[in-house]
Amino acid sequence: MLIKPSPVTDWPASGLEPVAACPLCGSSERQLAYSDLQDYFFGSGPGNWQFYRCLGCGSGYLDPRPSPEAIGIAYRHYYTHRSSETSYSGVRWLWHLLRDDYFKSRFGFQSECTLWPGRWVLPLFPFFRQGLDTAVARNLEWVTPENRRLLDVGCGNGEFMEFARQAGWLVQGVDIDVAAVTIAKAKGLDVIAGGIEQFAGQTACFDRITLSHVVEHVFDPMGLLRDCFRLLKPGGVLWVDTPNMGSAGLRVFGEYWRGLEPPRHLMLFSRASLIDSLIKIGFGEIVDRFSTLATTAVWRESREIMSRASVKRNWRQALPGRFLADVDGIFAPTEREFVTLTCRKPG
Repeated sequence: MLIKPSPVTDWPASGLEPVAACPLCGSSERQLAYSDLQDYFFGSGPGNWQFYRCLGCGSGYLDPRPSPEAIGIAYRHYYTHRSSETSYSGVRWLWHLLRDDYFKSRFGFQSECTLWPGRWVLPLFPFFRQGLDTAVARNLEWVTPENRRLLDVGCGNGEFMEFARQAGWLVQGVDIDVAAVTIAKAKGLDVIAGGIEQFAGQTACFDRITLSHVVEHVFDPMGLLRDCFRLLKPGGVLWVDTPNMGSAGLRVFGEYWRGLEPPRHLMLFSRASLIDSLIKIGFGEIVDRFSTLATTAVWRESREIMSRASVKRNWRQALPGRFLADVDGIFAPTEREFVTLTCRKPG
C-alpha cells in the first residue's frame, strides 16, 4: 500500500555523505542515470536523489547518499513495521490451506491447517510453483534429522524466520530496524538488533544464510558478503535476492521503477556484477533462482508509483508489457526483476 509522500524538502545536509567511487568495484568511471528520484512509495526520505551507473561493473549507486547516522529517517514508514500476522477467509483461506499442504510435502513445513490435495495440485502448475519455492520458501532444503542453523540477515518482522522454523530449522535473525526487531521478538523469535557485525569473531556456525533484499541497503555490500562466507560452515549455502540493475522493468519504468526505492537502496547490482563478487569472495556452485511472482508485484507497484507521481502510463507498462517481461525472464536471467541466486561455500 502506498503512503502519501512527505513534502519534498532537502534531506538534512549533515546527514549526507559523498560517494566518489562505486561501492562495489571502486571504479570512478560512471554515468548519471537519474537526477530527480523521489521516495514516492513509502514517503519517508525527503529530497531529490541522484543515481549513477558504474561504467566499470554495471552496478548503480546513489551519490550523495544518506549517512549511517541519518539513514533511519528513510525507514520511518517501512513495511517491516507492520506485523505479518493475517487472518484469511473464503477463497484466500482455501488457497493458504492448499499452499501449506504443498509446503509440508516440499519443505517439511509443519502446520495443523492444511488441505491434503495441495501437494498434488500445485505441482501441476510449475510456473506458479516455482514462484512459491523462491519467493516464500527461499529454496530451502529439506532439513535432515540433525539440527541445522539458519541466519536471516535483515530479517525484518521475522516472517520468513517463522516459515523456516516451522520447516524444522534452528533460526536466528539480525536487523538494524529496532521497530521491526520488536515485532519479531514478540513472535518468540531469536532476533538481535543490529547488523551482521553482531557475529564478529565467529566462524563456520551456520548451514544457511539468507539475504532477502538486503545487499542494496548496506553501505559495504562486499563486506557483508565476505562476512556471510566466514559465518557459513563448509558446504553451507547463501541465498541472496536483490533488484536487478539490468531488468526489463527498469528499462520500461525508468525513474518510477519500484526497485530503485531511493534513498533506502544505496546501490543495485546487475546479475554479472553480483556473480563476479561472489566468485571473488570464494563462493561456488552459483545457481539462478527464478520467482515468477516478482514481475507481477514489481510492475504493479511501479504503476502505482507512476500514479502517485501523476505520470501517464503507456501500453508497455500495462498487462501486455508485463506478460512479455515474464516470458522473457523465463529464458533470460539477466532480464528478471530480481537477481536471485544460491551459492555454496566449498566444503
